[in-house]
Amino acid sequence: MRDNHLHTYFSYDSDESFEAYLDHYPGEIVTTEHFDYSNPYTKQDDAPDYEAYVDHIKGLNERYGNRIKTGIEIGYYQPREQDILDYLEGKHYDLKLLSVHHNGTNDYLDDEVKDFHPDQVIREYLDLLEYAIGRVEADVLAHFDYGFRLFDLEVDQLKVYEPQLIRIFQKMITHGLAFELNAKSMYLYGHEELYKYALHLVHDLGCQRYSIGSDGHRLDHFRLQFDRIKKLLDAEGIPEDQLI
Repeated sequence: MRDNHLHTYFSYDSDESFEAYLDHYPGEIVTTEHFDYSNPYTKQDDAPDYEAYVDHIKGLNERYGNRIKTGIEIGYYQPREQDILDYLEGKHYDLKLLSVHHNGTNDYLDDEVKDFHPDQVIREYLDLLEYAIGRVEADVLAHFDYGFRLFDLEVDQLKVYEPQLIRIFQKMITHGLAFELNAKSMYLYGHEELYKYALHLVHDLGCQRYSIGSDGHRLDHFRLQFDRIKKLLDAEGIPEDQLI
């Protein structure tokens, strides 16, 4: 199982090297570097240097036996959609993640978001996520819970939004995106039960594409609890050949 959500120093919020992952793990690596325009966290546009990124990976593949693939995490923000499409035009990535990280004012992990009413935040985030699907080409819908990571939700509290979650997941399936099991959300933010619930929903909807990602920004998060995630997939009856 490849870790399909991973960052290096080509992302604005990571200092980790490619070599750290490659030396630690003998299998294939793909990094999905952050791409976020109008980023409220950094107060700037954050986009990886594509030419430098591709050139560096080319050199690494010569040293490490073609074990590393290219990737990007597209942070969708509707007012900058055309700018996002312009940046992506003509660039090749082996894996594209689709995310919604912010609303233009706050990243959903900003400390002040914890002071907002959860229902207000969740409804806004789900609306943004539902709209984002299909607006840019992507392979994976990343961390469906990003907008409410900071809230300690029980499954019954999330079920309030089930009709919209079903619409989101159906749209995800229709557009051919894989559902991501995000290890950081599950085990660092304590949302494993929410992911079990969501996994059951998407499986019942007929999803046949799944992705496992650590959302790692440093080596000690790489492939975090992947054995545990594999057991969840097995318990749901999802075969390994449906993992991208």
